[in-house]
Amino acid sequence: MAGEKVIKVLAAVDGSPTSEIVLKHCGRYAQLSGCDLTLIHVLEDVVPFKTLPDTPLYRERKQEGEKILEQAKKSLAEHGVSCKTILAAGPVAAEIVRIAEDKQVDYIFMGHRGHRGLKRMLLGSVADDVSKYAHCAVTIIR
Repeated sequence: MAGEKVIKVLAAVDGSPTSEIVLKHCGRYAQLSGCDLTLIHVLEDVVPFKTLPDTPLYRERKQEGEKILEQAKKSLAEHGVSCKTILAAGPVAAEIVRIAEDKQVDYIFMGHRGHRGLKRMLLGSVADDVSKYAHCAVTIIR
């Protein structure tokens, strides 16, 4: 229908097993809704990448991030789902929320945890922070 708004969806991926489940769910949602789907991978800001963008560590992480996004995009394409990708750098939750706001996203899909392990559990959850601060609906996949 003319004038009907297309739903914008942002799905956070990190290559973890939970991320594979996120892909399955957001892919199915995209098939059913015809949404505008974007995958995001955030390079965690261990070293402030924005101030030292051309370090060997940054280049290695960027390459890994691009590979994660490409594999996720390919996996969705095998099921007839097209998407865009965004590679960001910074504090993970803050970047997801910022980009969701900038892109006027309606819905975020993400895993309850990724490749962070015990350190991340003790410091707080990215999923918890995104669900607290995002302006839109957030689905946290287990």
